[in-house]
Amino acid sequence: MFLQLERGEGLRARDVIGVFDFDAATVSAETREALKQAQSEMKLTNLASDLPRSIVLADEPYGTRVYTSGLSTETIVKRS
Repeated sequence: MFLQLERGEGLRARDVIGVFDFDAATVSAETREALKQAQSEMKLTNLASDLPRSIVLADEPYGTRVYTSGLSTETIVKRS
C-alpha cells in the first residue's frame, strides 16, 4: 500500500517511520539541527508549496529520508 503525499509523491506505507507536526517538532533544537543535516546531505524533500505543516520520516532502500509536507499530520494519517 502506498501513502500519497503532495505533488504526486508517494511512499510505501511500510517505509514510513513516523509523521510529526512541523511546529511541535521544530521547537527542539535537536530536531532543527537534524533537519539542517538532512538538507545538507540532500536527504530532505520539501513538498510543501507554502509553509510545511508536517514532517514524514521514511526508511527507504538508500537510507533514511525526510519529507516536509503542507498537509496536516491528521490528513497524512487518514491517507494511510
